[in-house]
Amino acid sequence: MMNSSRYLTAIATALSMLGSGAMAQPMPDLKGQKMTTAEFGGSFQTAIRDGWVRPFEAATGVRVQMDSPNPKAKLKAQVDAGNAIWDVYTSDASFIQLNCGVLFEKVDVSRFVAAGIDKRFVTNECGVPTAIVGYVFAYRQDKFSSAPPTTWADFFDLKKYPGKRAIFNSPTTGILEVALLADGVPADKLYPLDLDRAFRKLEPIKSTIVWTQSSGGLTDALVNNQVDLSLGLSGRIYAAAKAGVNVGIVKDQQILTWDQNAVVKGSRNKAAAEAYLQFIAQPEQQARMTELTSYAFANSRGKPQVDELVARFLPSKEQAIFQDQDWWSKNFEAVNQRFVAWQSK
Repeated sequence: MMNSSRYLTAIATALSMLGSGAMAQPMPDLKGQKMTTAEFGGSFQTAIRDGWVRPFEAATGVRVQMDSPNPKAKLKAQVDAGNAIWDVYTSDASFIQLNCGVLFEKVDVSRFVAAGIDKRFVTNECGVPTAIVGYVFAYRQDKFSSAPPTTWADFFDLKKYPGKRAIFNSPTTGILEVALLADGVPADKLYPLDLDRAFRKLEPIKSTIVWTQSSGGLTDALVNNQVDLSLGLSGRIYAAAKAGVNVGIVKDQQILTWDQNAVVKGSRNKAAAEAYLQFIAQPEQQARMTELTSYAFANSRGKPQVDELVARFLPSKEQAIFQDQDWWSKNFEAVNQRFVAWQSK
C-alpha cells in the first residue's frame, strides 16, 4: 500500500505494550464451511476483505460472505427470532460489552491476549479488539502557527483560539470527557462523568460548533476551510492532512475508543466464526490492517510498515485516556437523550 521510501515501525513506538515476538497461531482446516460477517461498510470493508477475509479463506478453506450495513435492530431481530443470519458482528466495544452473552456468544478471550492483544482493550468475554480510534484536538497550523494549542483547555478558549469547531454529532466522541478535562478534572477521576459540569463547560462554545453527521464530514470541514479546529477521529484528521490541509494535532490526553468483533448469539457456523476471531487477533493481521487503513489496531506485537505521515496521526496509548466502555455501555441511552436535548435548546 505504502510507496514512501522511508518507513517507520509505527506501532513499535506509538503503540508499544506487552512483550514482543509471537508466532502466528495455526488455523484449523474448515474447508467447506461458510460464514457471514456484518460490517459497517464503505472503504473500511474493502480493507477488511483484503486484509482479513481473503487471507482467512486461504488459511482455513472457509467461504466468507460480507454483509453491510449492520444495523443493531437487525441483529437483535435475528437473535430474538433464533435465526442468526450473521455469524460475526462488528461494533463499538461498549455495545459488545452491553450485549455480551445476550446478542453475542462468550469466547475464550485469554487467547486474544496470548496473541498479543493489549489486555486493556479486552473489556468483556465476547469481543476481540480491532481498530483503535483516537479522538484528538486538531487545528489548522496556518491559522495558529505563532501559538499553537497544547491542551484541551485551549479548545474552549474562544479569545485565544477563535473560529468554528467541527465535532462528529455523538456524545461518545469524547466531547464530554474533554470538557471535563478542560475544566480541570484529573484524567483518573473522569468516570463517572459529571454531566452537569460537562454541559456547563460546553455552553460557551456551543455556537461555534459545526456538528458533522458523519465521520467523513470532519475531513470535509477541514479540507473545505469551514472550521479552524476539530475534535476529530485520528484517521479522519490524517485524511485531511493527506489531502493537503496544514493540520496539526494535540496528542496529549487524546480519548481512545475501539471496535470489537464478536460471534453472534446462535451462530450456525460457530466454529468458523471463532476461528475468524482468533485469526484477526494475530499481530500480522492487525498490522496489515493498519497498513491498509491508517488506523491503529489493538495487537501490540504487530509491526506495520507505514510512512511518516501515517505515523504522525496514529494514536499513542502512552499519552491517551481509555474511554470507560463499561460506563458508556450502561449509560449511553440516558446520556444521549440529554445530549440531544442540550443541542436543541
